[in-house]
Amino acid sequence: MKKVLLFLLMIPACIFAQQREVFRIDSLPPEGIFLDQGWKWHAGDNPEWAKAEFNDSKWEAIDPTKRIFELPQLSKKGEISWFRLNFSLSKPPSQQVAGMMQQTGASEIYLNGKLLERYGVLTSPIEAFNPLNRPFLLPIDSAGQYCLSIRYVLQPGVGYNGVYNTRNQAFFLRIAYFKEALKLVSQFDIRYTNLESYKLGIFFILFVLHFSLYFFNRNQKAHLSVAFAFLALGVAYLLKLMGDVQNLVAWKSLFFATSSFINNLAPLLTLQTLFLFLSQKKGIFFWFLVSLTVGLGVLVFMVPQIEWGMAFFILSFLVTVEHFRVVINGIRAKIRGAWILAIGVILNAFFYLVLFSFIGFFISISPTLADIVFNLGVVAFPIALSIYLGIDSAYTNQELNQKLVEVETLSAEKQLLLATQNETLERQVAERTAALKASQAQLIQSEKLASLGELTAGIAHEIQNPLNFVNNFAEVSAEMLVEMDAELDKGDVKEAKAISADIQQNLSKINHHGQRASAIVKGMLEHSRASTGIKELTDLNALADEYLRLAYHGLRAKDSTFNAMMETHFDESLPKVEVIPQDIGRVLLNLINNAFYAVNERAKQKIEGYSPTVTVSSRKLENAIEISVKDNGYGIPEAIRDKIFQPFFTTKPTGQGTGLGLSLAYDIVTKGHGGKVEVASDENIGTSFYINLPFSQP
Repeated sequence: MKKVLLFLLMIPACIFAQQREVFRIDSLPPEGIFLDQGWKWHAGDNPEWAKAEFNDSKWEAIDPTKRIFELPQLSKKGEISWFRLNFSLSKPPSQQVAGMMQQTGASEIYLNGKLLERYGVLTSPIEAFNPLNRPFLLPIDSAGQYCLSIRYVLQPGVGYNGVYNTRNQAFFLRIAYFKEALKLVSQFDIRYTNLESYKLGIFFILFVLHFSLYFFNRNQKAHLSVAFAFLALGVAYLLKLMGDVQNLVAWKSLFFATSSFINNLAPLLTLQTLFLFLSQKKGIFFWFLVSLTVGLGVLVFMVPQIEWGMAFFILSFLVTVEHFRVVINGIRAKIRGAWILAIGVILNAFFYLVLFSFIGFFISISPTLADIVFNLGVVAFPIALSIYLGIDSAYTNQELNQKLVEVETLSAEKQLLLATQNETLERQVAERTAALKASQAQLIQSEKLASLGELTAGIAHEIQNPLNFVNNFAEVSAEMLVEMDAELDKGDVKEAKAISADIQQNLSKINHHGQRASAIVKGMLEHSRASTGIKELTDLNALADEYLRLAYHGLRAKDSTFNAMMETHFDESLPKVEVIPQDIGRVLLNLINNAFYAVNERAKQKIEGYSPTVTVSSRKLENAIEISVKDNGYGIPEAIRDKIFQPFFTTKPTGQGTGLGLSLAYDIVTKGHGGKVEVASDENIGTSFYINLPFSQP
């Protein structure tokens, strides 16, 4: 009977125990206690579920610290559900108690039915918010039993599951003394921020290092690809860091997705580095991996609600397989240092692919352990690459030193040979220089003789014409004298007078052509005569005006029908210039006479509206004085424009020019005064001659 009574007394206790599963807390250590056991869950929304006396014995047991995709109960995002935890304190707390929470949704936290904190927005539009372990007060001041109730909802459209799956728990809650909680958060922030900043700095330093190596050696393109690999890792890590400190879960998810995409570009860049270092060509499989990486990156952004962890694991596996294939081919090809890169690939695969991705995907590991494994996987290949570069540089330096020794030895052997060869070359150069000087002298003499021959031929040609006329008229005149004597003997005085008149005409022609020959000889003498004039300060405006008037009146004296307009445009600020006035006057007179001749010849054509005009101008240039003589005659044909300064070349009819005037003018200006003579001419428009005389500014 006693046993029956005892059994009946135990039934209520068992029922109460079933109704109330209590998480017992005996003490609070400095690091606090994680509330990861004893939680109950139920879908729906009822304010009564916040009260401590509510019976949740029929609710579903749940572990909210699991990743979201491991909790199918929470698959309907946007629908509110409740979590409840009954816990007890064995003894009263010695100081204020605080809660510290991380979550991927929006929540309201109740203690015994009283609202303590609200994180995010639980009504439409829902906004998930992560408090990042920031402490909040728990009004617990005595021993006993308490009930924590959490009203919870996931934000629709947020991709909770990226690469960093360990950050995607429903929520993570622990309690500790408030002062200790503040210390824990501060220590974690400092430690985490410093550690992440150091790693981020290392990535960017490695980027700058390898980019600099490529900049100074553009042939080694492998440095460029590995530089961008480190840059991708640095940017990915920066985005991850930004996501870790972000309260809004939607932004946190976006940062993680972007970081995941960029992070998966780094293995492709390291693969590109292997292709370059090991001198291999990229095949179709490489471009397949590139396409797959880009495609997955797009899908992560377009469909964030799907768990893409396995897809990225498969991608990493395929990239690792390609890494192995490339390094094995390098080893088979006996490329120096390929085995070092192979070790880096193996360690990267072990830490990143096996431990971090595979084990971390199926087994929830702590964030600290995940970071350690992840970073070991990340740095494995860069370390191997650095060792490879160091050994390669050492071998390269050794080879260069050997080449230097060989060059020095060869240089010492060649030095004596070069000295002997230099002596031989110097002797040969001296001999050939002497021969060249002799040949040059002969060539100059030959050119002089040739020039003299051409000049003599020109002189003979020019003088021969008037001499032929003189000889012909003289012979004819002698024959006519004999005829005249015969007529006189016959007594025919009239016929004799007629013959006498013809003889007088012949004598006049002989005199004319004799004067022409004399003018040619005179011009030749003037052309060849060295000027004995002395340079003196001369007013070029006055000189030009004087010779313009002199030429005009001289032509008017010979031909009263001659007439032309004269225009002058003189620069009044023109300074006096040191020239030989007689020589420059001769130049101006020749040019002005030619201008008057040109306009007079065109005037003879009786062209309506034509007014013969000669213009003389002057102006000061930067380092010269320019005098121009312009006419509006027929101009000089382009075919003969290059010949006008040659001796004996003239466009005037026979007997009206010697062809020495322009040649003499050219020599006076260029040789006598160091200046220039230029001509510009347009047919049927006119001709302009420009004299440039050097002038030094005071």
